[in-house]
Amino acid sequence: MRRTGLSQAQLGVARVYSSPKASDAAAQAGADAGASAIAERTAAGAADAPERTPKHAHAGTGDPRAAQLPLAGEEVLLKDLHQVAGETVSFGSCHQARVAEHTDSAATALLNAGASLLGASSTAEFGTVAYTEPVGVDQPVNPLNAAMMVGGSSGGAATAVARGLVDVAHATDGGGSIRIPAACCGLVGLKPAHDRTHAPGGFTPTAQGFIAKDLAHTRRAYGLEAGTLATRRGLRLGYTNAPFHSASAVDPAIAAPTAAVASLLVTHPAVESLAPAPRPYPRATFELFSEFLAARCADLPGTLTPLTACLRDRGRQIPAHRRQLLVEQILAVDPSSGPWRDLDVVINPTLACAPPAPNTFSALSPRLNFLAQTAWTPWGTLWNLTGWAAVSVPLVDPAEVPGRWPISLMVGAVGERVSDAELLDIAEFVQSVARQLPAEQLSMAEPGDVRALGFEPRPENRHEHE
Repeated sequence: MRRTGLSQAQLGVARVYSSPKASDAAAQAGADAGASAIAERTAAGAADAPERTPKHAHAGTGDPRAAQLPLAGEEVLLKDLHQVAGETVSFGSCHQARVAEHTDSAATALLNAGASLLGASSTAEFGTVAYTEPVGVDQPVNPLNAAMMVGGSSGGAATAVARGLVDVAHATDGGGSIRIPAACCGLVGLKPAHDRTHAPGGFTPTAQGFIAKDLAHTRRAYGLEAGTLATRRGLRLGYTNAPFHSASAVDPAIAAPTAAVASLLVTHPAVESLAPAPRPYPRATFELFSEFLAARCADLPGTLTPLTACLRDRGRQIPAHRRQLLVEQILAVDPSSGPWRDLDVVINPTLACAPPAPNTFSALSPRLNFLAQTAWTPWGTLWNLTGWAAVSVPLVDPAEVPGRWPISLMVGAVGERVSDAELLDIAEFVQSVARQLPAEQLSMAEPGDVRALGFEPRPENRHEHE
């Protein structure tokens, strides 16, 4: 078998779990088997991959009805922001590593869905950024093109799935963290509608979800059916490639093909119209998210990377009454009753340029880093502010364009006018109609040039005496 020569961390895997229910000897044998399985799965072809052995993993429920659960028998990587009792969790940083004393609600939900937790996937430090450079270990390497980053913060999940180590990986999305790495690695990434039942103040920007190898596995992971659009009629689609949250540019090589594919969606029987999507709200609305993110970082402990430390410092300056006001202002954001009242779905590119080279953002000062990430992903956060569902879908199968990055389109629900299942049906149709266009026109060979997006503030023109 051909090997990749990459470390476990470069494959997107933070660590392999041992089973706390087994004897020490059996647990060690299981851990070795898990590490071996991960190494074996880096072989070039799926046909070469060994039979999977979930015995070493944290197994799902033993209920006799378990075979009917969405993730029954599925080996899943858990994002390294979540905890399994007895296993190390590092929150994306060697400075934060510790052994978990309890199994948290996210891991428990996966186990209750029938999953076997194989290990933890690499993530960004506390999940705060749109790239994955865990502190103190190797960062994941993009299987499509090593010159491009994998995105984040669920970059390890996307990398492991794209490399065939697992078919499904747990992920979270608080600002694009499912959709961005899925797009970078040529995968489908669904951020489901948010469950705000137990959210403080009734608001959370984060959804728990998955990155999976294809639409079929995505549907299975979420427990969604296919074909939900079969009886649907009158869908009103909107398309735009104008950034929502930045005055920056969009690479024409992305704007043109995404517009072309969007125009072909009118051929679906369920679609009534396709219209330009107006700006959903003033750009200043994004400041609500920026300030809320900083407030959430206020209590982060220990040594942090420059941007996260900057967010923590800013967050500590935000008083409690202001935090509550932020929640109220965000909950009032509702384009569905304003500029998008006549739309059911809005479509836009997922990224403004191809994935840039690794370390592109972290090499910048904290302020420019944040501005650059916003320019690169100037759409997705809207669906975190509103809690609506959205899915990123590659326009071409990566296997058809080896070494190239498939351009991705994001399909977002407006309110509850379409379901998560219907979004996946639209995503499937996106891939179907995109086959009418040349694959090379739907993909890019070189890393993106973030500076070409024009995110850097321009000095004001002033006379000297001023």
